Amino acid sequence: MDVWDIELKLKPFDLRAIMKATGNQPPERVMAKGLYIMKDLQKNVEFWKMPISGEFWKTQTDAPNEVMKWVKKYNTRDVSKLIIASKGKAIPLARELWTQLWSRGQKIFEDADLKEVLKKIGVTNEDQLLKESKDPKIAQELENNTQDAIEQGAFGAPWIVVHKDGEDHYFFGSDRFPLIAQLIGKPFSVPLPSKI
Repeated sequence: MDVWDIELKLKPFDLRAIMKATGNQPPERVMAKGLYIMKDLQKNVEFWKMPISGEFWKTQTDAPNEVMKWVKKYNTRDVSKLIIASKGKAIPLARELWTQLWSRGQKIFEDADLKEVLKKIGVTNEDQLLKESKDPKIAQELENNTQDAIEQGAFGAPWIVVHKDGEDHYFFGSDRFPLIAQLIGKPFSVPLPSKI
């Protein structure tokens, strides 16, 4: 269901590089932030009716910390580069990556994990796409995206750029959609039906 008549472009960046450049600390390094983010996630789950209900989350008493361990252990740059390389499949890929990690509680960081995700969105040349994602040109595009975000003032994710009337407007956080709707003159009603 399309709600707004807009063009959406995903520009993955290196979140760790942005945090380092701005002096921001990830949740796993600030205990209060880590505790808050998981409580905030639960509130969002309830409000937006997001399907964070995989067996992993039901059976693991420490599931949020397990996910944070994965994020610390694995290089999420590979996931970002795959989204860049996927071009026309970027949005369904990003959605399936989110679902795989947060809804099913399954890893998305190793090539075998990524191949499974690609198959789920209908990619038939997953080996070729993974190979393309490791091309230095894709790494350079990730670096360029990261530098652009830093220059725009990004300090975390999601970082949203709205182009309107020749101006760029910046928003941080997943809770900024009412403000974006106001800026672009579009309706915003909640809760939206789940699209995940």
